[in-house]
Amino acid sequence: MSLPTLHGYIINRQLAAGGMAKIYDATQVSLNRPVAIKFLSKTLLDHHEALSLFERESLIIAQLNHPNIIQVIDKGISADSQPYFVMEKINGIDLSEMILGAELPFSKKIDIAIQICKGLSYAHKNSVIHRDIKPSNIIIDQHGNARILDFGIALSESDQQPEETAILGTAGYIAPEQEQDYAQATIASDIYSFGMVLKKLFSKADDLANLSEQEKHQIPEPLIKLLFKCIATEPSMRPNSLNEVRDSLLRISKGSHLAKTKFEQAQAETQDLSTQFSLLDILCKTKQKRVYLFQKKSNQQLIVIKRTLGSTQGLKQAKILSSLKHPNIVQVYAAAKSGGNFILISEYLSGGSLANVLLQNMSEQDFLTQACQICVAIHFAHQNNIQHNNLSPENILFDSRQNIKITDFGQRARLSKPITTSIDYHPPGQQAYSEQYDIYCMGAIFHHMLYGVPIGEELPKRQQKLSFRLQKLIDKMVAIDPINRPTTAQQVLVELQRIARSGLSKAQSSNISKNRKEARKKPIEDKQARHNASKPTTNIYLVAALTVSFIIIVGLLLKDLS
Repeated sequence: MSLPTLHGYIINRQLAAGGMAKIYDATQVSLNRPVAIKFLSKTLLDHHEALSLFERESLIIAQLNHPNIIQVIDKGISADSQPYFVMEKINGIDLSEMILGAELPFSKKIDIAIQICKGLSYAHKNSVIHRDIKPSNIIIDQHGNARILDFGIALSESDQQPEETAILGTAGYIAPEQEQDYAQATIASDIYSFGMVLKKLFSKADDLANLSEQEKHQIPEPLIKLLFKCIATEPSMRPNSLNEVRDSLLRISKGSHLAKTKFEQAQAETQDLSTQFSLLDILCKTKQKRVYLFQKKSNQQLIVIKRTLGSTQGLKQAKILSSLKHPNIVQVYAAAKSGGNFILISEYLSGGSLANVLLQNMSEQDFLTQACQICVAIHFAHQNNIQHNNLSPENILFDSRQNIKITDFGQRARLSKPITTSIDYHPPGQQAYSEQYDIYCMGAIFHHMLYGVPIGEELPKRQQKLSFRLQKLIDKMVAIDPINRPTTAQQVLVELQRIARSGLSKAQSSNISKNRKEARKKPIEDKQARHNASKPTTNIYLVAALTVSFIIIVGLLLKDLS
């Protein structure tokens, strides 16, 4: 069998073949690194749907940046007209082969399950539905890391009206609702497929109701209940998200999925907390910071414990916030100094950070909803003499209902450390920390939210044009000279509210006009129907966000007057 040729690459051997494509082991000549190259089958070069799916797969994977998802390096069309894309080469075996091999320890199984859950949840946050989750599409590398492969039939948010497809997923892992209309897959469909993967991973039984006595002893009851919930026939009976599934798996694991050395080290660093809390996971570990997920023994509540090493920056702000409450600021339960370190105990948010959803620009309406929440939180902090000083998408978090909450107040960026993405949102030069400093950071984040790229990168084309007032506001917020920025976060918030109201008014006028035209075309017999036809449609969530922010501002102003 002859191997394909591709300029810039040496193709060594075929790794796998499927109905649509073949994957080859290769070497990228310029960097002398191993890669995997996926070619669309020559028999499908004239197949419109196959070409479309293949092209879309590379674009979808390229926009997803997560340690549990395979990465795309390059794409193109070969000299003999074969579409291809190049991926990082993973040395390992797929999960289907691992399941058929030697029996895995429970701790390893649950570690793999949690990793898959994290990667797939990240894809869902970025509006990508995989549609073909199965063991053979998950590879476990030599270090035990799980990587999700083959987004060949995935759906993304850009597929606003997905066409029916003749290319389906794998029997045994397809959700019941997908069998009726495969193009209308949802997050719940992926949760079902993930549940079937868990069933295959943890049990050899075809029916969970008929587990052997040995398996009943090996599989915890909460895990069996979780499996049944994930593979419920009715989508509404399944977990709401894979974040919810992940948290359930972490409670079941109780830290057993962590490598022994990591777990023991984490326990040693937090031994003073072990009487009240149980370690579930390590969320972040750097030279300067440790972030752990704990479960409170008394009430099973999940909490986050952060330990900042060699610095007490943010301690003063955290102590103030521990006596305050705000719906858009992470609740601080306790803050204390321990030697030269700073320990913070705060609420746990399962929805991830804003940094995870900045792969594409937002609609203006979604942006205004989130921007108002960010602005309200920063204004509240400033009113209580708290500056953030390091605002970035990484410390803007979401709860389970996708409400925004901000954390890490007062923990200044260490400019001496290697530059990270958070530095991109700071004003240039050595500007003094102030309210205007925070306003610049907000403006830089708003820019990224709206345009899909940080300041300094070429602006992509938007399908919908932004309002001039909104563009002007962000330009003022990121002015180089602080004197040209808005003076307070309250000023920014008021302008955002005006822009939102203006947008709603335009939408109302458009809807009223549309309803009048429809009324002229079709007589309305029912009086209530006439009322509904002229009733303007508004975005409930945006109105709610604006109302809450207005009430908070009024409350703060009254507090100042008193």
